[in-house]
Amino acid sequence: MLLPPYYYKGVSDKGLFRFYSDVIEGVNDPKLKVILYHIPQVTQIPLSHNLIEKLIQEFGDTIIGIKDSSGDIENMKAMVNRFDNFSVLAGADPLLKPLLEAGGAGSITATSNLRSDSLRVVFDHWSDPSVTAKVEAAQKRINQWRTLSNSYVQLPTIKTMVAKARDNMDWLNVRPPLVPLNEQQQAHIWEQMAQLDS
Repeated sequence: MLLPPYYYKGVSDKGLFRFYSDVIEGVNDPKLKVILYHIPQVTQIPLSHNLIEKLIQEFGDTIIGIKDSSGDIENMKAMVNRFDNFSVLAGADPLLKPLLEAGGAGSITATSNLRSDSLRVVFDHWSDPSVTAKVEAAQKRINQWRTLSNSYVQLPTIKTMVAKARDNMDWLNVRPPLVPLNEQQQAHIWEQMAQLDS
C-alpha cells in the first residue's frame, strides 16, 4: 500500500505519476503489487481518477487497487465503474457493505484487527437475502466497534483495544509522536468493549 508523497502540497498529476513511476521502476520486480492509498484528509494530496487511469494504463500488472479512506462512497463507486480489473477497497468499515453492493472488492481497515469475524460475515454473505438479518447484525457490530475505536486518537485506541482482546499489554506501546491512552481512557475503552461483547 503506497501513499503519495505529501510534504509538498498542490502537486500535479504529472508529478505524482513520476513519483509512482520512479518507485515501480526502481523496484523493477514483476512480483511487485501496489495498492494506492487515497486518504486526502491526512495527506492533502488527492489521487485523481485521471492519475489512476494513467497509472493503470502504464503499470496495469503492478497497480492492482486502491484503499480509499476518504469516506466518500460516491468516489469509490465512480472508481468501480471506471476501472476494470481494479480492486476498490474501503478504508472505513461502515462502507464495506455499500461498496460491495456497488461492485467493490472489500476493505482494509483498522477494525479488522478486532472484528474480522463480523467483517467476514458481511464479505461472505452481503448478497444472500436468506441471511440479511445476520449480515445487518454483523455490520451493526462493525459500526459499533469502529465508533469506539474513534473515541480518542485512533491508533492508540485501536492498540488499547487489541491489548485487551489479546490479553497482551505490550500492544499499548506506540511510537512517537503518538502517545498511549492514559489509564482513565484505557479503562473507559475496556468497559465499552465489555458492553459491546455482552
